Amino acid sequence: MGSSGHETTPSPPKDLNRWPPKVISVLTGGEVDDDSTISVRYNGRCFCIHMSPHFLHNSPKATALYLRYLQAIQPEGPGEFEGIFEEDVYEWVIQLFFPIFMQLAPEPLPSFDPDKIRTGEAKPVLSEYLFPQTFGCRLEAIDETFIPRHIDNNGGLVPCRTWLSNSILDDLETWARFFDPSEIEIDFAKPEHSLDRMPTKVRVDLDGLGQKTICFFKAFGPGITGGPLNKELNVYKSILMSHLSEDVFVGRLVGIAHEHENDSTVGLLLRYIDQRGTLYDAVEDNPDPKLRKKWAAQIGKAVHELHKVGAVWGDAKPENILIDKDDNAWITDFEGGYTHGWVDPDKAGTVEGDLQGLQRINRFIFEGPRDSPSSSSEEVS
Repeated sequence: MGSSGHETTPSPPKDLNRWPPKVISVLTGGEVDDDSTISVRYNGRCFCIHMSPHFLHNSPKATALYLRYLQAIQPEGPGEFEGIFEEDVYEWVIQLFFPIFMQLAPEPLPSFDPDKIRTGEAKPVLSEYLFPQTFGCRLEAIDETFIPRHIDNNGGLVPCRTWLSNSILDDLETWARFFDPSEIEIDFAKPEHSLDRMPTKVRVDLDGLGQKTICFFKAFGPGITGGPLNKELNVYKSILMSHLSEDVFVGRLVGIAHEHENDSTVGLLLRYIDQRGTLYDAVEDNPDPKLRKKWAAQIGKAVHELHKVGAVWGDAKPENILIDKDDNAWITDFEGGYTHGWVDPDKAGTVEGDLQGLQRINRFIFEGPRDSPSSSSEEVS
């Protein structure tokens, strides 16, 4: 690929084993510097590959090549630069570092071996996925030749942790149950996803009696609480403390995934909705009038019941409504924000905004997606 003996258009390694490496995150310096880190998951481990012009010595062509590739992987960019696509860059990096992957992670970890999961021999837990063994790597160049290096066994991977304030934690402990990630068993619908996808379906012993319940795991990103998280927790608290009846179809919190060792919170455990898609998708399938009326009634009731207990939905739109296998419509996503075309900016986060969104959703349910703003809408936090 380009100079230094690598082809301009990369091809993946010949031997990717049965489960190929997967890029899971990309960090760049943006306007600050030309550094970048590509994190790759392979056989249950994570490889954090650090790249920078500072690592490229006496290599102006290699440096120019890297800077072109950097433009293609900018998170805020279009995913392409001068005919180079971000996927091309990922394949190039994987090709360079694949010998190191094979050396340090020749086989899948037992608990994340798809074959062992499929037979029930392995039962991975959430802590193993969120905090994997991580290796630090660096891409260097000397005299126009790229040199992949394994640097350390730390890597600098930023895990999905959030440190909540003591006041929030103290309040949570009065109404929510905490579960350590090591207690949360992952339920992969497709075992091969165990090596590269963030798990969302988990099993938790909610009552401590040994019976595990399927839950939806909503992971937090790295950082500190604020804004949407507080709004979301307040809505779930209102739902729980008001004892909304089971015929009010709204998402419900059943626990907090909290790592006791570091006193950090990694995500929410929500009631699992066995869903077949969003309302937007369901309406596109042209359902019969009886089903449309059912959904409109359920959604309207859910919104009004939320308002009765002092809560606001916020980002009202069809994509935040799930249709379950029994054709019930569930309101989800209480993070706040709004989406252009469904709620006006000056009404965001208010009862009035919810009612406006509800009116537009009802029109969408009965008239279809032809005039719907969803195809071009933009979500605003």
